[in-house]
Amino acid sequence: MARHPVTEDQNAASRPVKPEEMVLFYRSCGNYSSAGDCWHLQIRGSIFSPANGRFRKRALLQLFKRVVKPEKATETRRRFLDRAHLFLQDTRKGKSVPIAIAERAFQLPETLPNGYFETTITVQAAELASAIQKDVFGRSFVQFCAHLPENDQRLFAGEIELIAPQGISVISDVDDTIKVSNVGNRKELLANTFTREFQSIHGMPELYQNWAARGVSFHYVSASPWPLYRPLVDWIDTDGFPVGTMHLRHIRLRDLRTDRKKETSYRTKLASVRGLLRQFPQRRFILIGDSGERDADLYAEVIRDFGTQISYVAIRDCSGLNEPTVASQIASRFYGLPGDRWSLFRSPDELAGMKFEASES
Repeated sequence: MARHPVTEDQNAASRPVKPEEMVLFYRSCGNYSSAGDCWHLQIRGSIFSPANGRFRKRALLQLFKRVVKPEKATETRRRFLDRAHLFLQDTRKGKSVPIAIAERAFQLPETLPNGYFETTITVQAAELASAIQKDVFGRSFVQFCAHLPENDQRLFAGEIELIAPQGISVISDVDDTIKVSNVGNRKELLANTFTREFQSIHGMPELYQNWAARGVSFHYVSASPWPLYRPLVDWIDTDGFPVGTMHLRHIRLRDLRTDRKKETSYRTKLASVRGLLRQFPQRRFILIGDSGERDADLYAEVIRDFGTQISYVAIRDCSGLNEPTVASQIASRFYGLPGDRWSLFRSPDELAGMKFEASES
């Protein structure tokens, strides 16, 4: 995604957000530059309004009939409608909002046709210091909010994790790595996505909490569509996973039935992982995925490009097959990589004793 310039101008001309429009900021991160003693802060998000129109209602009804049967319980139907409506929102092109960070105002770039915006803001470390907050694990964050017209009392806020140049970061897949999805079974995948409460893989929240307490930062990279961002973030928070940046993919409702070979998903996730590794060239990364998709292929490709920047790769066996069979398949992907730099695991307990040193943020 190309980045667009941002202006520090509180009164810059723009198309203001209307009362029926919403601003959603995605969790992001900032990287420190010693050359300028400053932080480069990523700002990402979207602007949209609730779905309307007869065509969209017909599309929703068709999807509803395919995924949720009439005999389903009322709660299940409500949950489906809530999540399906997220795909039917009207995106807003050419919108721009000002934000406030550390008592400074910045005008964000205009949104793209899909309602998305992304930019990087640079703030001196001394100016940002008073705005830094710590989470329960001691990691540093900065919060910000949109500036709306005086008569608009709504609050649209975001948060940015300040990640030190050196240390340990975890890049984690979501579906079937930390969340029960059953990607290999299309019917189950749709049910787990649209009609059921999201469910964590047993033991994964505790494992990630343990690592966060040791100074680790997290980046959740998934092929899930951006419309599911809010439900996913709510689930991550509710189930106790550490806060981390979210990296999903842009996709239209009708595209959910295509990409059978998962090539678009693969390339989107690969681009996100590469972007993080380039953003933090001095940090070391642990890559966590599962055997249900192409995570081993993806991570093997990343290792070829970034070498020793990758400290460890762990692939969760979610196949239900005999471990020797799956282990042989995964081992073929990491041929030539020392055995102490990757593993196939079934229980998070197998990773609990991992030794690493993470510098303080």
